[in-house]
Amino acid sequence: MIVRPTDESMLAAASAVFADIGFHTATMEDIATRAGTTKPTLYSHFGSKDDLYRHCGERAAETLGRRLSQAYTSAEPTLEQQVRAGTLTLFGYATEHAAEFRLLFGADPVGTITVSRKRLMDAAAQEIAGRIRDFTDRHGSRRWGASAELCATLIVGLTVEGARYALMTDSLDVASGAEFASAFTVAALRNIDSGPAEEIDARHPGPESS
Repeated sequence: MIVRPTDESMLAAASAVFADIGFHTATMEDIATRAGTTKPTLYSHFGSKDDLYRHCGERAAETLGRRLSQAYTSAEPTLEQQVRAGTLTLFGYATEHAAEFRLLFGADPVGTITVSRKRLMDAAAQEIAGRIRDFTDRHGSRRWGASAELCATLIVGLTVEGARYALMTDSLDVASGAEFASAFTVAALRNIDSGPAEEIDARHPGPESS
Protein backbone atom coordinates (compact mmCIF):
# COMPACT_ATOMS: atom_id res chain seq x y z
CA MET A 1 0.00 0.00 0.00
CA ILE A 2 1.35 3.41 -0.99
CA VAL A 3 1.38 5.93 1.84
CA ARG A 4 0.78 9.37 0.39
CA PRO A 5 2.25 12.32 2.28
CA THR A 6 -0.23 14.69 3.88
CA ASP A 7 -0.26 18.43 3.32
CA GLU A 8 1.10 18.82 6.84
CA SER A 9 4.05 16.51 6.21
CA MET A 10 4.83 18.22 2.90
CA LEU A 11 4.78 21.64 4.59
CA ALA A 12 7.06 20.34 7.34
CA ALA A 13 9.49 19.01 4.74
CA ALA A 14 9.39 22.26 2.78
CA SER A 15 9.98 24.28 5.95
CA ALA A 16 13.04 22.17 6.74
CA VAL A 17 14.49 22.62 3.25
CA PHE A 18 13.85 26.37 3.20
CA ALA A 19 15.35 26.73 6.68
CA ASP A 20 18.41 24.63 5.80
CA ILE A 21 19.42 26.12 2.46
CA GLY A 22 17.27 29.22 1.97
CA PHE A 23 14.47 30.12 -0.38
CA HIS A 24 16.60 31.02 -3.40
CA THR A 25 18.74 27.86 -3.25
CA ALA A 26 15.88 25.45 -2.53
CA THR A 27 14.19 23.77 -5.47
CA MET A 28 10.88 22.00 -5.72
CA GLU A 29 12.86 18.85 -6.50
CA ASP A 30 14.72 19.20 -3.18
CA ILE A 31 11.44 19.60 -1.33
CA ALA A 32 9.74 16.72 -3.14
CA THR A 33 12.64 14.43 -2.28
CA ARG A 34 12.55 15.44 1.40
CA ALA A 35 8.77 15.00 1.51
CA GLY A 36 8.78 11.65 -0.27
CA THR A 37 6.53 12.93 -3.04
CA THR A 38 6.76 14.39 -6.53
CA LYS A 39 7.03 17.89 -7.94
CA PRO A 40 3.63 17.64 -9.68
CA THR A 41 2.06 16.80 -6.32
CA LEU A 42 3.63 19.84 -4.69
CA TYR A 43 2.47 22.10 -7.51
CA SER A 44 -1.00 20.59 -7.35
CA HIS A 45 -1.34 21.13 -3.60
CA PHE A 46 0.47 24.43 -3.10
CA GLY A 47 1.08 26.15 -6.42
CA SER A 48 4.46 27.75 -7.11
CA LYS A 49 7.54 27.72 -4.92
CA ASP A 50 6.64 31.23 -3.79
CA ASP A 51 3.18 30.05 -2.76
CA LEU A 52 4.63 27.06 -0.92
CA TYR A 53 7.06 29.35 0.90
CA ARG A 54 4.18 31.60 1.93
CA HIS A 55 2.18 28.62 3.19
CA CYS A 56 5.16 27.50 5.29
CA GLY A 57 5.58 30.93 6.87
CA GLU A 58 1.88 31.35 7.61
CA ARG A 59 1.68 27.84 9.09
CA ALA A 60 4.64 28.47 11.41
CA ALA A 61 3.40 31.90 12.51
CA GLU A 62 -0.14 30.69 13.14
CA THR A 63 1.05 27.69 15.16
CA LEU A 64 3.38 29.75 17.34
CA GLY A 65 0.83 32.53 17.72
CA ARG A 66 -1.80 30.06 18.87
CA ARG A 67 0.60 28.54 21.41
CA LEU A 68 1.51 31.96 22.79
CA SER A 69 -2.13 32.94 23.13
CA GLN A 70 -2.90 29.70 24.98
CA ALA A 71 0.11 30.21 27.25
CA TYR A 72 -0.99 33.74 28.22
CA THR A 73 -4.54 32.57 28.85
CA SER A 74 -3.47 29.62 31.01
CA ALA A 75 -0.83 31.44 33.07
CA GLU A 76 -1.47 33.19 36.35
CA PRO A 77 -2.46 36.85 35.87
CA THR A 78 0.70 38.33 37.39
CA LEU A 79 2.90 40.14 34.89
CA GLU A 80 5.89 38.01 35.84
CA GLN A 81 4.04 34.75 35.17
CA GLN A 82 2.65 36.09 31.91
CA VAL A 83 6.13 37.00 30.70
CA ARG A 84 7.53 33.68 31.87
CA ALA A 85 4.78 31.75 30.09
CA GLY A 86 5.43 33.53 26.82
CA THR A 87 9.20 33.10 27.09
CA LEU A 88 9.07 29.39 27.86
CA THR A 89 6.53 28.84 25.09
CA LEU A 90 8.68 30.53 22.46
CA PHE A 91 11.81 28.67 23.55
CA GLY A 92 9.81 25.44 23.60
CA TYR A 93 8.61 26.03 20.05
CA ALA A 94 12.19 26.69 18.95
CA THR A 95 13.20 23.33 20.41
CA GLU A 96 10.29 21.25 19.14
CA HIS A 97 9.99 22.91 15.74
CA ALA A 98 13.53 24.06 15.03
CA ALA A 99 13.11 24.24 11.25
CA GLU A 100 9.94 26.33 11.47
CA PHE A 101 11.55 28.61 14.05
CA ARG A 102 14.62 29.12 11.86
CA LEU A 103 12.36 29.74 8.88
CA LEU A 104 10.53 32.52 10.75
CA PHE A 105 13.43 34.05 12.66
CA GLY A 106 16.48 33.13 10.62
CA ALA A 107 19.12 35.73 9.89
CA ASP A 108 18.05 36.25 6.27
CA PRO A 109 14.28 35.85 5.77
CA VAL A 110 12.86 36.99 2.45
CA GLY A 111 9.52 37.91 0.95
CA THR A 112 6.37 36.67 2.60
CA ILE A 113 8.22 35.24 5.62
CA THR A 114 9.02 38.76 6.77
CA VAL A 115 5.30 39.58 6.60
CA SER A 116 4.34 36.52 8.67
CA ARG A 117 7.09 37.24 11.20
CA LYS A 118 6.12 40.90 11.61
CA ARG A 119 2.44 40.01 12.03
CA LEU A 120 3.31 37.45 14.71
CA MET A 121 5.71 39.70 16.61
CA ASP A 122 3.31 42.67 16.46
CA ALA A 123 0.48 40.51 17.83
CA ALA A 124 2.70 39.20 20.65
CA ALA A 125 3.82 42.74 21.51
CA GLN A 126 0.22 43.97 21.60
CA GLU A 127 -0.73 41.10 23.89
CA ILE A 128 2.10 41.90 26.30
CA ALA A 129 1.39 45.64 26.16
CA GLY A 130 -2.18 44.90 27.21
CA ARG A 131 -0.89 42.80 30.11
CA ILE A 132 1.39 45.65 31.19
CA ARG A 133 -1.54 48.07 31.24
CA ASP A 134 -3.70 45.57 33.14
CA PHE A 135 -0.90 45.17 35.69
CA THR A 136 -0.53 48.91 36.25
CA ASP A 137 -4.33 49.26 36.54
CA ARG A 138 -4.55 46.57 39.21
CA HIS A 139 -1.79 48.15 41.24
CA GLY A 140 -3.25 51.62 41.09
CA SER A 141 -0.28 53.14 39.32
CA ARG A 142 -0.19 55.37 36.27
CA ARG A 143 -1.42 53.60 33.14
CA TRP A 144 1.31 53.31 30.53
CA GLY A 145 0.65 54.70 27.07
CA ALA A 146 3.00 54.28 24.12
CA SER A 147 5.73 53.14 26.52
CA ALA A 148 3.79 49.88 27.05
CA GLU A 149 4.14 49.03 23.35
CA LEU A 150 7.84 49.94 23.40
CA CYS A 151 8.46 47.82 26.48
CA ALA A 152 6.50 44.90 25.00
CA THR A 153 8.39 45.12 21.70
CA LEU A 154 11.69 44.99 23.57
CA ILE A 155 10.53 41.91 25.50
CA VAL A 156 9.48 40.11 22.31
CA GLY A 157 12.73 40.99 20.55
CA LEU A 158 14.84 39.91 23.50
CA THR A 159 13.01 36.59 23.75
CA VAL A 160 13.33 35.83 20.04
CA GLU A 161 17.03 36.67 19.98
CA GLY A 162 17.61 34.60 23.12
CA ALA A 163 15.88 31.60 21.57
CA ARG A 164 17.88 32.03 18.35
CA TYR A 165 21.12 32.10 20.31
CA ALA A 166 20.17 29.07 22.39
CA LEU A 167 19.19 27.12 19.28
CA MET A 168 22.45 27.92 17.49
CA THR A 169 24.74 27.24 20.47
CA ASP A 170 25.27 23.50 20.94
CA SER A 171 26.83 23.93 24.38
CA LEU A 172 23.77 25.73 25.77
CA ASP A 173 20.80 23.78 27.07
CA VAL A 174 17.72 25.44 25.57
CA ALA A 175 15.56 24.83 28.65
CA SER A 176 18.17 26.53 30.85
CA GLY A 177 18.37 29.36 28.36
CA ALA A 178 14.61 29.80 28.57
CA GLU A 179 14.67 30.01 32.36
CA PHE A 180 17.52 32.53 32.25
CA ALA A 181 15.77 34.68 29.64
CA SER A 182 12.58 34.62 31.70
CA ALA A 183 14.41 35.59 34.90
CA PHE A 184 16.31 38.33 33.05
CA THR A 185 13.13 39.88 31.65
CA VAL A 186 11.26 39.71 34.95
CA ALA A 187 14.19 41.32 36.79
CA ALA A 188 14.26 44.11 34.20
CA LEU A 189 10.54 44.75 34.66
CA ARG A 190 10.79 44.79 38.45
CA ASN A 191 13.63 47.29 38.44
CA ILE A 192 12.66 49.50 35.54
CA ASP A 193 12.96 53.25 36.00
CA SER A 194 9.49 54.61 35.22
CA GLY A 195 10.84 58.11 34.56
CA PRO A 196 11.65 57.60 30.86
CA ALA A 197 8.31 55.84 30.36
CA GLU A 198 6.49 58.86 31.83
CA GLU A 199 8.34 61.16 29.44
CA ILE A 200 7.36 59.00 26.46
CA ASP A 201 3.71 58.82 27.56
CA ALA A 202 3.55 62.57 28.11
CA ARG A 203 4.23 63.04 24.39
CA HIS A 204 2.55 59.85 23.14
CA PRO A 205 -0.21 58.80 25.53
CA GLY A 206 -1.27 55.83 23.40
CA PRO A 207 -4.74 54.72 22.32
CA GLU A 208 -5.83 53.45 25.73
CA SER A 209 -4.53 56.27 27.88
CA SER A 210 -6.86 59.10 26.94
